[in-house]
Amino acid sequence: MKGWALAALLLTSSAVAQTDWPVEWQRCRAQAAPLARLACYDAIGASKAPASAHDAAPRSLIWRQIQAQEASRSGDSPLFLLGQLPDSDDLLLTRAALRGGTLAIGCYNAITRIWLRLDSPWVGDQVSASVDGEPAGNNWFVRDHGLLLEFGRGLPAIDELKRWSGQRELLLQASDGSSIRVDLSGMPEALQPLRQLCRW
Repeated sequence: MKGWALAALLLTSSAVAQTDWPVEWQRCRAQAAPLARLACYDAIGASKAPASAHDAAPRSLIWRQIQAQEASRSGDSPLFLLGQLPDSDDLLLTRAALRGGTLAIGCYNAITRIWLRLDSPWVGDQVSASVDGEPAGNNWFVRDHGLLLEFGRGLPAIDELKRWSGQRELLLQASDGSSIRVDLSGMPEALQPLRQLCRW
């Protein structure tokens, strides 16, 4: 009899701990202000994850630097946040994705680079990119056990950033159909200090 009571208690507690994700997503989608909506999605992401193998995977230095810069963001920070990396003249420009990651553009060792830091691992090794519905450069590489996407560096990155200028949204899709979106509004102005440092 005690075994049945224990099993019932465990089933009840696991049912209570489960979240109605569609309701939570709808609640976030209903937020009118972009930053409030982003904070809502971030709260869902923070609350949902049981520990998994990727949690123990080592993170690269740039992954940690992007995360640290975004963690320093305050309520009055600009959408594109510019920071200088520790012990260097390198600049890093970050913009939170609409859910699950951060776009980062850097003048890193005098080379222009583009990354997307992810909260959860990317599925597969294919990345399909589009900007405002039009195909974009697919020179993306999956790094850090799927937790970092990196675009080709140097001239390919500069050419891609020029294509993104004046556009509204970057969409990256995995082979399973999952995707991540980044609002590009305000990027040309935000890029100016980085362009000066990297001389383009």
